[in-house]
Amino acid sequence: MPPRKRPLEPSSGMPPPPDVKPVIPSAKSAVAPVPTDAPEIPPISAAILNNLPPSERDVYKRVYAAGNKGMWSQDLRRATLLTTASLSKSTRALVQRGILKEVTDVRHRAKKVFMDARIEPAPEITGGTWYHNGQLDTDAVAAVRRRCLDQIDRLGAATPDMVHKGVERDDPRAGYTIDQIRDILQTMALDRVLEERKSTGEGEFSAVRAGRVCYRRGGAPQGGMMEGIPCGVCPRIDECSPDGVISPTTCVYYKKWLQMDF
Repeated sequence: MPPRKRPLEPSSGMPPPPDVKPVIPSAKSAVAPVPTDAPEIPPISAAILNNLPPSERDVYKRVYAAGNKGMWSQDLRRATLLTTASLSKSTRALVQRGILKEVTDVRHRAKKVFMDARIEPAPEITGGTWYHNGQLDTDAVAAVRRRCLDQIDRLGAATPDMVHKGVERDDPRAGYTIDQIRDILQTMALDRVLEERKSTGEGEFSAVRAGRVCYRRGGAPQGGMMEGIPCGVCPRIDECSPDGVISPTTCVYYKKWLQMDF
Protein backbone atom coordinates (compact mmCIF):
# COMPACT_ATOMS: atom_id res chain seq x y z
CA MET A 1 0.00 0.00 0.00
CA PRO A 2 1.48 3.39 -0.94
CA PRO A 3 2.01 5.84 1.95
CA ARG A 4 -0.73 8.43 2.49
CA LYS A 5 0.07 12.00 1.54
CA ARG A 6 0.08 14.42 4.42
CA PRO A 7 -2.32 17.36 4.02
CA LEU A 8 -0.73 20.62 3.10
CA GLU A 9 -0.15 22.88 6.08
CA PRO A 10 -0.69 26.59 5.74
CA SER A 11 2.41 28.67 5.54
CA SER A 12 3.53 30.34 8.71
CA GLY A 13 2.76 33.74 7.21
CA MET A 14 -0.94 32.98 6.58
CA PRO A 15 -3.49 32.14 9.31
CA PRO A 16 -5.58 29.03 8.69
CA PRO A 17 -8.94 29.83 7.09
CA PRO A 18 -11.77 29.74 9.64
CA ASP A 19 -14.13 26.80 9.34
CA VAL A 20 -17.18 29.09 9.51
CA LYS A 21 -19.80 29.46 6.85
CA PRO A 22 -20.78 32.99 5.94
CA VAL A 23 -24.06 34.10 7.46
CA ILE A 24 -26.58 35.25 4.89
CA PRO A 25 -29.17 37.49 6.48
CA SER A 26 -32.73 36.41 5.89
CA ALA A 27 -35.49 38.73 4.86
CA LYS A 28 -36.79 38.75 8.44
CA SER A 29 -33.45 39.75 9.91
CA ALA A 30 -32.90 42.54 7.41
CA VAL A 31 -33.27 46.03 8.76
CA ALA A 32 -36.66 47.42 7.94
CA PRO A 33 -36.67 50.68 6.00
CA VAL A 34 -37.60 53.83 7.86
CA PRO A 35 -41.19 54.79 7.06
CA THR A 36 -41.27 57.70 4.65
CA ASP A 37 -44.26 59.26 6.41
CA ALA A 38 -42.46 59.51 9.77
CA PRO A 39 -42.29 63.10 11.01
CA GLU A 40 -38.95 64.73 10.24
CA ILE A 41 -37.25 65.87 13.44
CA PRO A 42 -34.60 68.56 12.99
CA PRO A 43 -31.11 67.64 14.24
CA ILE A 44 -30.11 68.73 17.72
CA SER A 45 -28.25 72.02 17.57
CA ALA A 46 -24.61 71.91 18.67
CA ALA A 47 -24.58 75.71 18.82
CA ILE A 48 -27.44 75.66 21.31
CA LEU A 49 -25.87 72.94 23.45
CA ASN A 50 -22.50 74.70 23.67
CA ASN A 51 -24.10 77.86 25.05
CA LEU A 52 -26.18 76.16 27.75
CA PRO A 53 -25.24 75.57 31.39
CA PRO A 54 -24.84 71.85 32.25
CA SER A 55 -28.26 71.46 33.88
CA GLU A 56 -30.12 73.14 31.01
CA ARG A 57 -28.09 71.16 28.48
CA ASP A 58 -29.11 67.89 30.14
CA VAL A 59 -32.77 68.95 30.21
CA TYR A 60 -32.73 69.99 26.56
CA LYS A 61 -31.07 66.76 25.37
CA ARG A 62 -33.63 64.59 27.19
CA VAL A 63 -36.61 66.61 25.94
CA TYR A 64 -35.23 66.55 22.39
CA ALA A 65 -34.88 62.74 22.58
CA ALA A 66 -38.61 62.49 23.40
CA GLY A 67 -39.41 63.89 19.93
CA ASN A 68 -43.00 64.86 19.10
CA LYS A 69 -44.37 63.09 22.20
CA GLY A 70 -42.65 65.55 24.53
CA MET A 71 -41.64 64.84 28.11
CA TRP A 72 -43.70 65.25 31.25
CA SER A 73 -42.06 67.41 33.91
CA GLN A 74 -42.17 64.63 36.52
CA ASP A 75 -40.45 62.17 34.16
CA LEU A 76 -37.91 64.86 33.35
CA ARG A 77 -37.18 65.44 37.03
CA ARG A 78 -36.61 61.73 37.64
CA ALA A 79 -34.37 61.43 34.58
CA THR A 80 -32.19 64.44 35.41
CA LEU A 81 -32.23 63.98 39.22
CA LEU A 82 -32.81 67.73 39.56
CA THR A 83 -34.87 69.18 42.37
CA THR A 84 -38.28 70.57 41.49
CA ALA A 85 -36.99 74.13 41.91
CA SER A 86 -33.89 73.54 39.76
CA LEU A 87 -35.89 71.83 37.02
CA SER A 88 -38.47 74.62 37.02
CA LYS A 89 -35.67 77.19 36.68
CA SER A 90 -34.04 75.29 33.80
CA THR A 91 -37.26 74.69 31.85
CA ARG A 92 -38.40 78.28 32.36
CA ALA A 93 -35.08 79.58 31.01
CA LEU A 94 -35.24 77.26 27.98
CA VAL A 95 -38.84 78.30 27.23
CA GLN A 96 -37.97 81.99 27.52
CA ARG A 97 -35.11 81.54 25.04
CA GLY A 98 -37.45 79.84 22.59
CA ILE A 99 -35.57 76.53 22.77
CA LEU A 100 -38.37 74.55 24.44
CA LYS A 101 -42.12 75.02 24.50
CA GLU A 102 -44.80 73.84 26.90
CA VAL A 103 -47.68 71.98 25.26
CA THR A 104 -51.03 70.77 26.52
CA ASP A 105 -51.71 67.05 26.41
CA VAL A 106 -55.46 66.69 25.89
CA ARG A 107 -55.38 63.35 27.72
CA HIS A 108 -53.81 64.82 30.88
CA ARG A 109 -54.42 68.55 30.92
CA ALA A 110 -52.91 69.07 34.37
CA LYS A 111 -49.51 67.70 33.30
CA LYS A 112 -46.73 69.97 32.07
CA VAL A 113 -45.27 68.55 28.87
CA PHE A 114 -42.15 70.07 27.32
CA MET A 115 -41.03 69.73 23.72
CA ASP A 116 -38.39 71.10 21.37
CA ALA A 117 -39.85 74.39 20.10
CA ARG A 118 -39.19 73.39 16.47
CA ILE A 119 -41.20 70.14 16.63
CA GLU A 120 -44.94 69.81 16.05
CA PRO A 121 -46.74 67.70 18.73
CA ALA A 122 -48.04 64.25 17.84
CA PRO A 123 -51.80 63.95 17.16
CA GLU A 124 -52.34 62.02 20.40
CA ILE A 125 -50.96 65.05 22.29
CA THR A 126 -53.03 67.71 20.52
CA GLY A 127 -56.15 65.56 20.07
CA GLY A 128 -55.82 65.46 16.29
CA THR A 129 -58.09 67.03 13.72
CA TRP A 130 -61.09 67.56 15.93
CA TYR A 131 -59.27 69.68 18.50
CA HIS A 132 -58.30 73.36 18.32
CA ASN A 133 -55.99 74.89 20.92
CA GLY A 134 -56.51 71.84 23.11
CA GLN A 135 -60.32 72.08 23.02
CA LEU A 136 -62.69 69.77 21.17
CA ASP A 137 -64.09 71.59 18.12
CA THR A 138 -67.71 70.48 18.42
CA ASP A 139 -68.75 72.74 15.51
CA ALA A 140 -66.29 70.99 13.17
CA VAL A 141 -67.51 67.56 14.29
CA ALA A 142 -71.17 68.53 13.79
CA ALA A 143 -70.39 70.01 10.33
CA VAL A 144 -68.70 66.89 8.98
CA ARG A 145 -71.46 64.68 10.41
CA ARG A 146 -74.03 66.70 8.46
CA ARG A 147 -71.95 66.37 5.27
CA CYS A 148 -71.69 62.61 5.70
CA LEU A 149 -75.40 62.28 6.35
CA ASP A 150 -76.18 64.25 3.18
CA GLN A 151 -74.20 61.71 1.15
CA ILE A 152 -75.93 58.74 2.80
CA ASP A 153 -79.35 60.31 2.15
CA ARG A 154 -78.46 60.90 -1.49
CA LEU A 155 -77.11 57.39 -2.16
CA GLY A 156 -79.24 55.32 0.21
CA ALA A 157 -76.15 53.41 1.33
CA ALA A 158 -72.46 54.18 0.80
CA THR A 159 -68.95 53.08 1.70
CA PRO A 160 -66.57 55.48 3.48
CA ASP A 161 -64.77 56.00 0.17
CA MET A 162 -68.02 56.92 -1.59
CA VAL A 163 -68.93 59.36 1.19
CA HIS A 164 -65.44 60.88 1.05
CA LYS A 165 -65.60 61.38 -2.72
CA GLY A 166 -69.09 62.90 -2.46
CA VAL A 167 -68.00 65.39 0.21
CA GLU A 168 -64.95 66.35 -1.86
CA ARG A 169 -67.10 66.83 -4.94
CA ASP A 170 -69.60 69.05 -3.09
CA ASP A 171 -66.90 71.12 -1.39
CA PRO A 172 -63.34 70.66 -2.71
CA ARG A 173 -62.06 73.04 0.00
CA ALA A 174 -63.28 70.84 2.86
CA GLY A 175 -60.00 68.91 2.93
CA TYR A 176 -61.19 65.88 4.92
CA THR A 177 -59.10 62.70 4.66
CA ILE A 178 -60.62 59.27 4.18
CA ASP A 179 -59.56 58.32 7.73
CA GLN A 180 -61.39 61.34 9.16
CA ILE A 181 -64.55 60.44 7.27
CA ARG A 182 -64.26 56.81 8.43
CA ASP A 183 -63.93 57.94 12.08
CA ILE A 184 -67.03 60.11 11.80
CA LEU A 185 -69.10 57.35 10.18
CA GLN A 186 -68.13 54.98 12.99
CA THR A 187 -69.23 57.46 15.67
CA MET A 188 -72.53 57.99 13.84
CA ALA A 189 -73.04 54.23 13.81
CA LEU A 190 -72.43 54.16 17.58
CA ASP A 191 -75.08 56.86 17.95
CA ARG A 192 -77.48 54.71 15.87
CA VAL A 193 -77.80 57.60 13.42
CA LEU A 194 -76.31 55.20 10.84
CA GLU A 195 -76.11 51.43 10.54
CA GLU A 196 -73.03 49.54 9.38
CA ARG A 197 -74.14 46.75 7.03
CA LYS A 198 -72.83 44.47 4.30
CA SER A 199 -74.27 45.39 0.93
CA THR A 200 -76.60 42.97 -0.85
CA GLY A 201 -76.12 44.87 -4.09
CA GLU A 202 -79.90 45.29 -4.41
CA GLY A 203 -82.54 47.83 -3.44
CA GLU A 204 -81.13 50.60 -1.27
CA PHE A 205 -77.71 48.90 -1.55
CA SER A 206 -77.71 49.04 -5.36
CA ALA A 207 -74.95 51.69 -5.41
CA VAL A 208 -72.59 49.43 -3.45
CA ARG A 209 -71.06 46.20 -4.71
CA ALA A 210 -72.43 43.13 -2.90
CA GLY A 211 -70.39 42.06 0.12
CA ARG A 212 -68.79 45.45 0.82
CA VAL A 213 -69.23 47.08 4.23
CA CYS A 214 -71.25 50.26 3.96
CA TYR A 215 -73.45 52.63 5.96
CA ARG A 216 -77.13 53.47 5.69
CA ARG A 217 -79.56 55.51 7.73
CA GLY A 218 -80.27 54.05 11.15
CA GLY A 219 -82.84 54.71 13.85
CA ALA A 220 -81.88 58.07 15.31
CA PRO A 221 -82.53 58.36 19.09
CA GLN A 222 -85.54 60.32 20.26
CA GLY A 223 -84.62 63.97 20.72
CA GLY A 224 -82.26 64.22 17.69
CA MET A 225 -78.47 64.38 17.46
CA MET A 226 -77.84 65.96 20.86
CA GLU A 227 -79.39 63.01 22.63
CA GLY A 228 -77.05 60.69 20.75
CA ILE A 229 -74.06 62.50 22.27
CA PRO A 230 -73.32 61.34 25.86
CA CYS A 231 -73.61 64.97 27.03
CA GLY A 232 -77.27 65.02 26.04
CA VAL A 233 -78.26 62.41 28.62
CA CYS A 234 -75.51 62.97 31.24
CA PRO A 235 -76.95 63.57 34.74
CA ARG A 236 -73.88 65.66 35.69
CA ILE A 237 -73.82 67.94 32.65
CA ASP A 238 -74.24 71.01 34.89
CA GLU A 239 -70.96 70.18 36.65
CA CYS A 240 -69.01 69.70 33.40
CA SER A 241 -66.53 72.37 32.27
CA PRO A 242 -63.43 72.35 30.00
CA ASP A 243 -60.95 72.59 32.91
CA GLY A 244 -63.02 70.96 35.65
CA VAL A 245 -62.74 67.54 37.28
CA ILE A 246 -65.63 66.51 35.03
CA SER A 247 -64.85 67.62 31.48
CA PRO A 248 -65.15 66.41 27.86
CA THR A 249 -61.41 65.66 27.81
CA THR A 250 -61.62 63.24 30.76
CA CYS A 251 -65.04 61.72 30.05
CA VAL A 252 -64.64 58.05 29.08
CA TYR A 253 -68.09 58.01 27.45
CA TYR A 254 -67.25 60.98 25.25
CA LYS A 255 -63.96 59.38 24.18
CA LYS A 256 -65.79 56.19 23.23
CA TRP A 257 -68.32 58.25 21.30
CA LEU A 258 -65.55 59.89 19.26
CA GLN A 259 -63.86 56.49 18.66
CA MET A 260 -60.43 58.08 18.63
CA ASP A 261 -57.14 56.75 19.98
CA PHE A 262 -56.33 59.01 22.92
